[in-house]
Amino acid sequence: MKKIFYFAAIVAATSMFAEVSVFDAGNINKENPYGLTENEKVLLNNKKKVDRLDQNIGSMQSDVSLVQENIDGVKSLLDGINKRILAIETRVNELENNLNLQKTTSTKDIANLKSQIKANQAQQDKDIKKITTALSELTSLISSKSVETTDAKSTNSESNDKKSDTKEKRSDSLKLDDMPGAEVLAMADKAYKSKEYLKASECFEHLIKKNYKPAYSNFMLGEISYFNKDYKSAIPYYEKSVAISQKGNYMPKLLYHTAISFDKIGDTKSANKFYKALKQAYPDSQEAKTAPDRK
Repeated sequence: MKKIFYFAAIVAATSMFAEVSVFDAGNINKENPYGLTENEKVLLNNKKKVDRLDQNIGSMQSDVSLVQENIDGVKSLLDGINKRILAIETRVNELENNLNLQKTTSTKDIANLKSQIKANQAQQDKDIKKITTALSELTSLISSKSVETTDAKSTNSESNDKKSDTKEKRSDSLKLDDMPGAEVLAMADKAYKSKEYLKASECFEHLIKKNYKPAYSNFMLGEISYFNKDYKSAIPYYEKSVAISQKGNYMPKLLYHTAISFDKIGDTKSANKFYKALKQAYPDSQEAKTAPDRK
């Protein structure tokens, strides 16, 4: 009986331990597995390797993500740099094209200026030649008229002598000798504009005696005679003015009024020569445009 009870106790204990082995032994998923067979031990090692591999893969994936983020940042930075480089290259090309265009334009402008200068020089040479020819003809005409002028002066000398006393008295009253030439000239021009022709004539004659602006003064005496319709007296003054100087800005008017004066006294041939000289020497003047075309 004791043997039976002992056997039963052994069986019960065995059964109990068998149940424990079934539920815990050989469980490789536990933190500290036990009761492993050789195959289970191999599986456990493989499992640990797989777990470590998973951990490494997770760590690598995290590193890869970080690297990818860095790559994306570098790529974005490179894209920005490339855009700036492209903008700079575009600007450089634009500047280069503009520079080439300006260089081409400057070259053309310089060529045009040279061409214009050459054309102007040629035209100037022609104008100078015309003026020289016209003035030569004018000088010849003045020389041919000088004899007539001398005769006219001689015939008028007596009347001038008769007037001399009166003029001297007027000169005394004006005291022209005590005045500078510039003041006398200003007085003469003012008197002329006010149509005080007698006073203006006295001043201009005084300036001629003092050799102050003689060409201009003779021209103005001619103008006084011209506007008084004394054309025959105006011509000698005009001719003397030209003989002294041909540089006054009043030359177109002088030639024009000389031509008209010759027309008025019936000397058409001489008038035509002065019209021609006017148009050749001063073609752009208002007097030349107004003057008739004569042969």
